[in-house]
Amino acid sequence: MIKDWTLFWVEIEKLSLPELELMIKDLYLKFQKSKAYRDDRLNACLSQRKYLINRDFIFTPEAVNHIERVNSILTKSTAKVLKRTEYLYRQMVQLKAKGDDFLDDFNVEGTVAVGYNGEESILTFDKDENNGQSDYQAMADVLDFTNNAFEYLRTFSISDGGNLFPGETEDKFIIDETMELNWNIELLSAPELSSIEYICYASHILFVDSRYSLSDIIRINDFCNEVKVTHWNWGEKLMMICAELNPKRSSFKPEGKERKFPSQP
Repeated sequence: MIKDWTLFWVEIEKLSLPELELMIKDLYLKFQKSKAYRDDRLNACLSQRKYLINRDFIFTPEAVNHIERVNSILTKSTAKVLKRTEYLYRQMVQLKAKGDDFLDDFNVEGTVAVGYNGEESILTFDKDENNGQSDYQAMADVLDFTNNAFEYLRTFSISDGGNLFPGETEDKFIIDETMELNWNIELLSAPELSSIEYICYASHILFVDSRYSLSDIIRINDFCNEVKVTHWNWGEKLMMICAELNPKRSSFKPEGKERKFPSQP
């Protein structure tokens, strides 16, 4: 427990990049053993590491190409995930409309993320802009494990259309308003990046809001797009709730005997 955060920041700001990463590795091992949800000291060190790397980062043509590569992948991923989420949502609406006897409710969720699954997840370059001072593999593992706030760069979650408010249509939920905006702001407004016509929101989250440094991001080689459907069946539990609220609507016999439900209220 840190009592004086000002003093803690003063101390880590004195550290060089290699020294800071040694501290990050030590805190990371303790964090894993603790099974805690987060470690503010570790997060502070990762933020300071990002600051150090980004401060001295040079937008070489090679670096710009990789930034454009990552942004292009995330832009396409966002569109693909949204399209598949919409497709599955409409399928579920049709399935429920047909009177599927299992489907009481459903949710379709699509996500876009980056991750670390071993050495192949990180690209290796001939030239290292940090002169070998950073252990990109180890830091990628730490960033992936601790990135709770930005586990997904984009999330699209659409539930049963029966929950729409009066006057609303399904199209209200099957839309990504962020795609109408160019997110070439803050860090991504650097003049060297002006050749990139469009910066997507997922890139903004990754480059600006997360603790990934520019050097980490240009080496990312592991992207994950996922769309999953959850089917809910409330079964007898819903009926019992109704029965408790209005006993006249259902009659239950003791356990072990047949239960009958009248067809009319």
